[in-house]
Amino acid sequence: MKWNTVPEHMGTEGAQRWIVWVALAVLWAYIAYAASIYLELRDQVLVGWGLFAVLSGVIQRNGRSVPLRFFILLLSAFLSLRYWMFRTFETLSYTGPWDCAGMLLLYGAETYGIGLHLLGLFVNIWPLKRQGEPSLPDDPLQYPSVDILIPTYNEPEEIVRTTAVACTLLDYPRDKMNIYILDDGGTVARRNHPDPEKARAAQIRHERLQKLAQEIGVHYMTRDDNVDAKAGNINYALQCLCAADAEKRDVQNFTCINAGIQRTCSDLILILDCDHVPTRDFLKRTVPYFLHDEKLFLVQTPHFFINPSPVEKNLGIHGMVPGENEMFYRRVHLGLDFWNASFFCGSAALMRRCCLAEVGGIQGETITEDAETALELHRRGYRSVYVSRPMVCGLSPETFDAFIVQRTRWAQGMVQIFLLKNPLLAKGLTLTQKLCYLNSCFFWFFGLARIVFFLAPLAYLVFGLRVYNASVIQVIAYALPHLFGSTLTAHYLYGDVRHTLFSEFFETVQSIYLLPAILSTFKNPRSPRFKVTPKGKHLAADAPSPLGYPFYVMLVLILLGMVAGFNRWTTFPLERDVIIICLFWNVYNLGVILLCLGAAWELHQWRRHHRVVTDEPAELIGGDGRTLSVRIRDLSLGGARLRLAGMIASTLRPGDVLTLLAQDSFQRTYNLAVRILRMDPCDVKGQEECTVGCQWVEEGLQAFTDRVGFIYGDSERWERFWESNSRARLPLGHGYALLLRTGVRRAFHNLSGTVKLLMLYCRRKAEFLWTRGFKRQPKAS
Repeated sequence: MKWNTVPEHMGTEGAQRWIVWVALAVLWAYIAYAASIYLELRDQVLVGWGLFAVLSGVIQRNGRSVPLRFFILLLSAFLSLRYWMFRTFETLSYTGPWDCAGMLLLYGAETYGIGLHLLGLFVNIWPLKRQGEPSLPDDPLQYPSVDILIPTYNEPEEIVRTTAVACTLLDYPRDKMNIYILDDGGTVARRNHPDPEKARAAQIRHERLQKLAQEIGVHYMTRDDNVDAKAGNINYALQCLCAADAEKRDVQNFTCINAGIQRTCSDLILILDCDHVPTRDFLKRTVPYFLHDEKLFLVQTPHFFINPSPVEKNLGIHGMVPGENEMFYRRVHLGLDFWNASFFCGSAALMRRCCLAEVGGIQGETITEDAETALELHRRGYRSVYVSRPMVCGLSPETFDAFIVQRTRWAQGMVQIFLLKNPLLAKGLTLTQKLCYLNSCFFWFFGLARIVFFLAPLAYLVFGLRVYNASVIQVIAYALPHLFGSTLTAHYLYGDVRHTLFSEFFETVQSIYLLPAILSTFKNPRSPRFKVTPKGKHLAADAPSPLGYPFYVMLVLILLGMVAGFNRWTTFPLERDVIIICLFWNVYNLGVILLCLGAAWELHQWRRHHRVVTDEPAELIGGDGRTLSVRIRDLSLGGARLRLAGMIASTLRPGDVLTLLAQDSFQRTYNLAVRILRMDPCDVKGQEECTVGCQWVEEGLQAFTDRVGFIYGDSERWERFWESNSRARLPLGHGYALLLRTGVRRAFHNLSGTVKLLMLYCRRKAEFLWTRGFKRQPKAS
């Protein structure tokens, strides 16, 4: 069997896990022993760099077979463990109270990083790419029934409309599925809010979503209050739809306020965030797994986003590199799936109702109710599946502060699971599942480590603290083989979905905000509250993010560290080896902080609808019946951009109304009326071609439904985008150079923009004071 295929039977899959686990245990014991053997420094240089050369050679040969993959990951683990042994037994010494405090903090941060690296190697030892997916029975009567739940809170009505309409287009018998909009923004409590404006807004939302549901033929539900946020919203709906769910949750005198809601008690539950628009084949590709495994509780699919994250947008790297979330959904989750540890990610997931009922519905003790629910069900011996095909199209947060709100919730929730549901002590989980959940929780402590790594070189350069007791030759012998080896291994594992420096930057840009959130969760694990990620925001102009100011302070600290380092170079010539190490470290941090400054400068976002970049053939049909061959370059709910030959384009004029005839990968034909808005200048590339901007013409539900079906209904389009050549693996050196150029350019844009805003503020303030002072002057006699 190939390393990336799914076993045909669960028994075979379980046997493979057992064989891999036994082999890893034996090899790990040998590696741990070998890493502890003492070597002279000269011998360690030869061993460390010799093994790194072997590692580099095997990776360069693109070793993707099972034996080579095992060899690469275990060799990387040896280099890292060897370094940790050196740090533990040869560098920790007491030289003073402040030195000791800094030294232990740095040692703890490094230990965390190495531990996380080793856990990551274990999780990704055998990524499971499922192939030959099962199919539905020939008889539709045998299909399980599905309730589709779309929870919403404060998102714009148009976002909810798009997702609900797409659900009505799912390729599944209509009598076998029920669609529900779960409105937590129009609850009874919110409609009776003491603030009249908030009460009126909730009432308007309640009425509009009710009307929307009636218009498109789906169900509307709300509840009395907003207890337990999203988890409470879903659980209330489950109790309304099936009395047995209320009984199992031991809800006394439960009353559903949604009159006329039919008790469905459907077999499966599909949960979709209201901005996650499903493709037509979602149920067709996920439901069959439940028919082949009675112990299956979850089929999770990737979260695919149509727009860049604010970090990618502000840096201008969208389309040049894979999306920020792709490392998790395209690589890490495949590894979790092999160990039967794929967990619920809050949306784009199909779940078995009876399994949910067994644990009392969606869990709510933590604010990451999705992962907590999966943990409870894995404890009971149920299984999960991850289907690595993008079949929803969602929205990333549009602003940097919304991005931080989302990541803070994730971090606090996973820390809560670690503290309240400690996976290592959870009964019922296999040892491999415990390690996988530990890895998922442990990852979110990176905020602590990143701050330590930022401050460590400054502690020596500015204050002279001895936080790292090693010579240059020891760093060369132990530290560099570990650093280069782990970087090369990360590039081997994730290089086509995430450059290693991108990971460092993404973690650093979040760390300053996650640190207080993590510490507050440690202080009181039950204190965090669920905060909805804002979606659908628009920015009228470029401006600094309100959360970007800490990066200015960090930049000043780094520059002070550089000045202090050059001063120490002349003052303490005997310490120049340590000074060199810390200066290089500080320069590296400078590059990362420049990127953070660029990410914290918000670029305007005025476009109402995000574009879907594509390249598909189509035809334009004029009113006189003439047919023009075109290629679709991008699509949105607002219109399309078409590419066509210049000679043909010359026959078109702005204002012309034509019909766009196109097909999706399912061979469905779409006839969509468009109006020419603009004619972009033609270019010459061997053949003159022109770009035409079009706007959809027809109004009404059917026209909107057709557009949603064409734009969002084809999962093959999202799959092509994921695999597009323009987002291919970046070589390590090229990736570092790209980030350096981007960081310098965007940081300059940030700093110059900030200076301009300060000058504008000062000028307006001076004008105001001058005018005020002039008016107060006494009149001449």
